[in-house]
Amino acid sequence: MKEYSMEHLFEKIETLQFHQQLIMMMLGEVKEQLYVLIIKKNLSKKETEELLELCEELSNKYKKQKAEGFLNFYPLLQELKNKMNSKITLKEIVEACRKQGVYTEVMNEFHSMLA
Repeated sequence: MKEYSMEHLFEKIETLQFHQQLIMMMLGEVKEQLYVLIIKKNLSKKETEELLELCEELSNKYKKQKAEGFLNFYPLLQELKNKMNSKITLKEIVEACRKQGVYTEVMNEFHSMLA
């Protein structure tokens, strides 16, 4: 196997990052905006899994509370804000999920609260 210097490896990483940025620009209007956001914000696999689990949990809580007649879902929005990765803003996650069509009900509710 060919050996590379650390400098060469850093150059390769920088090139890959640059190519990733170019690809992200090309994908600007694709439907999968949540995935685009995850890549743009450089979330790791673990961070992504935690974020998706949080969204799933809040979606389930929303559906349960709505079925029980709840009208105020601000605590769920606060929970998202408090637990989500700091690399992403509330508005970004809500809009990306809505555009991608995931967690639609709860994200539409959050969108109306943020408007």
